[in-house]
Amino acid sequence: MFKVYKKLFAYVPERKYLVYVSILLSVLSTFAITGAYYYLYVFFDRLMVKNDLSGSAFYAWVIFGLLIGGHVVYFAGVLASHILGFRLETNLRKRGIAGLSEASFRFFDLNSSGRIRKIIDDNASQTHSIVAHLLPDIANALVKPFLLLIAGYIVSFRVGIGLTVLTVAAAILYISMSGETQFMKRYQQALERLSAESVEYVRGIQVVKIFNADARSFYAQRRSLAWKS
Repeated sequence: MFKVYKKLFAYVPERKYLVYVSILLSVLSTFAITGAYYYLYVFFDRLMVKNDLSGSAFYAWVIFGLLIGGHVVYFAGVLASHILGFRLETNLRKRGIAGLSEASFRFFDLNSSGRIRKIIDDNASQTHSIVAHLLPDIANALVKPFLLLIAGYIVSFRVGIGLTVLTVAAAILYISMSGETQFMKRYQQALERLSAESVEYVRGIQVVKIFNADARSFYAQRRSLAWKS
């Protein structure tokens, strides 16, 4: 995964600093929200267990400030990652179009226009989601379990043990549900073929109308080509 991000960020050297800004803000947001959970425990412990109302207003404001501040900082981190994602998407499309302008005629004979459009347009759009949304979420997901475990052991040893068991179980469940990479590879190849054939079909509609043919001619042509190959 990190190799993929390293290759992607090579296309946005002028905005690469936003990677670290987004990760840092996401981690700070995780610290703030975890701190709010801890102070919420302190608040209820003093109020319901110790029956002590002194300082309740202070803890309430601390919890409120940490929650609001954490979400504001997280929003700033997501904003930074979205700016990076849009710039990456634009640069990838520019690089693809520049490559097409230098390609030979043989390249266009071997690759259909639908496949080229899928690679340059659709694949570039998918990189936006990987960078804009997953980048801060991955940083959050890596840091939050450790902070919650630390807070759990501070609250109670039994709470810490319970959170440890839940964390290990969640990790095992995630690994078992991650699936195999070959399936996603076959899925992307099938999607690429579908996109290519769809574009070719739409562009051929005018030919069908000019010669007063019907859509069955496309299927017959496809079967004949497959039989000859």
